[in-house]
Amino acid sequence: MTDISSTTTDTLAVTDLKSDYPAQYYGEYDTTATGAVTLSRVIDVWNAKDADGNTLSLDGLAAASSLLVLTAAQFALAAGAGNVWVQNGALLYPARYYAGYDSTAAQPTPVTGWFDTWSLISIATLAAASSMVAVSSADWADTAFRLTLGKGVQSGGIVAYTPPAATATLAAQATTVLAAARTYVYNNYGILNEATPDAWVAYLKALMAIANGTDTTSTALPTEPAT
Repeated sequence: MTDISSTTTDTLAVTDLKSDYPAQYYGEYDTTATGAVTLSRVIDVWNAKDADGNTLSLDGLAAASSLLVLTAAQFALAAGAGNVWVQNGALLYPARYYAGYDSTAAQPTPVTGWFDTWSLISIATLAAASSMVAVSSADWADTAFRLTLGKGVQSGGIVAYTPPAATATLAAQATTVLAAARTYVYNNYGILNEATPDAWVAYLKALMAIANGTDTTSTALPTEPAT
């Protein structure tokens, strides 16, 4: 037979608990800290469990106003997380998983790193969440998604990315063209002991000046003389 009085008492206790902790999911942390700290506990208050399913004691639990409210998604993300960073009453990396990139570069720009921010023992050199792109837990679990190369950032999202072909400097281009020009001049004039035409001499000198850095104003290679 059901103990009605016991059932009623339990129901009232749960009702009071939900009234005192209406958000259900909370993070416990040092509220006196001024810098970044990590949550000491992640709690499903209504069920007295942590994100890993372990039963917790709620004895001495601080008032809801002294705890950090978490969403159901964040509570689920906290499973296995060792360092959920918080400062001034807010999660520093609310999405947990992020892709880093050069936020000052023209987009698309390559992803420079993948971060499970809730597993990091230090965030001293990590960019702010606002300077990275949040990655879903499903994409994070897909190792093919988190490629070292081939992913970039554009308009706040992760996209396929192929780096543009490297463009040789003008000096490097001049060095390559100069070698070919010298070979041509030697084969057509030097080997025959004939004087090199002035146009070719001027062309070679112009290439040499760009290649060795003497010419710092040219923006294009000189035009090869007609043969």
